[in-house]
Amino acid sequence: MKRIILMVFVACTSLICAVELPWVTASKSERDRFYEAVGTIQPHMTTTLSSKVMGNVLEVLKREGESVKAGEILVKIDAKDIASDLAGARAGLSEASSMMNELDQGLAAAKAQKDQAETSLKMTLSSFERIKGLYEKKSVSKQEFEQADTQLKSAQAQLRSAEAQVAGVVARKSTVSARMGQAQAGISKVQTIKNLAEVVAPFSGRVTSRRIEPGMLAAPGVPLMVIEDEAQQRFEAVVPEGLIGSITQGMPIQVSVDAFPDSVLEGKVAEIFPTGDVLSHTFVVKVAVPQDGRLRTGMYARGMISVGKEMLMLVPKTAIEYRGQLEGLWVECDGKPQYNLVRIGRSIDDKVEILSGLSEGEKFLAVKPEKGSDSK
Repeated sequence: MKRIILMVFVACTSLICAVELPWVTASKSERDRFYEAVGTIQPHMTTTLSSKVMGNVLEVLKREGESVKAGEILVKIDAKDIASDLAGARAGLSEASSMMNELDQGLAAAKAQKDQAETSLKMTLSSFERIKGLYEKKSVSKQEFEQADTQLKSAQAQLRSAEAQVAGVVARKSTVSARMGQAQAGISKVQTIKNLAEVVAPFSGRVTSRRIEPGMLAAPGVPLMVIEDEAQQRFEAVVPEGLIGSITQGMPIQVSVDAFPDSVLEGKVAEIFPTGDVLSHTFVVKVAVPQDGRLRTGMYARGMISVGKEMLMLVPKTAIEYRGQLEGLWVECDGKPQYNLVRIGRSIDDKVEILSGLSEGEKFLAVKPEKGSDSK
């Protein structure tokens, strides 16, 4: 029985040796060297909204995960006191406006009275000059001259009275105008406060945290809601200081997210922190990635950063033969295939990196044989 098995083994070995085997010469090739930076997906902008007025919350219009548009109302706060103040300020403005209308009418009447007094004074003055000339010629009596003089002084007094009345109305108008300005400023202030009772989204994005509910008390500085910009997301990675010189603004970086292993995002370096961590000697690099609705803040991701060139020994994956937890490939030994153990590294496309066990110039089989012999 042993003799039969030995004959079969010898026959198989002879058959393998007789067949021309596809030997491949091992050689190193130059490839880009990459550093795998790890980090998380983060929004370009995030903000915590809070109220600038105190009051009970009437409505909270958005929940976590919902999208918002810039200027959209998110929270409404009770503004009854503010509405009352606004009504009072508007009533004051209305009263001042009515007074201003009355003063405008009074000013018009005063100006008309002044014009009439000026006309009357001109006529009286002309009459006085005529009578004065006649009096100097002794053509009229002293009584007539004195009567003309009295009429002139009366006309002058009437003009001064009309001018004083116009000046008084103008002064009152200035006072009322100041009151109107104060009332308008009060309305603007109250209106601003009333507008602050409605908390709006500063930019379009997505709600990530809702920290208040209807009926709760809102106060200045108390967080109400957190929103983030979902249209511009970044991959934030931590890079050793030894590699930071190889990274430039706008540099392309491929980003892969662990949650979606079959997808690769083509990103570009958007920002490099100017200062690093003094303890870990690392820098934060932000990479802008294309918008993808699947991405969520905090997702674990990896970025492949090109940091130069390297020489690698690569063989086809089909050349590797696994025996339990060991890896090996068939190399040429005296023209015959011999199974040698190797230590493998990274997988690159359809090839695998050989770290040890295979030297440059050695020949190996690109496809492991269906039946082989180990000369060991």
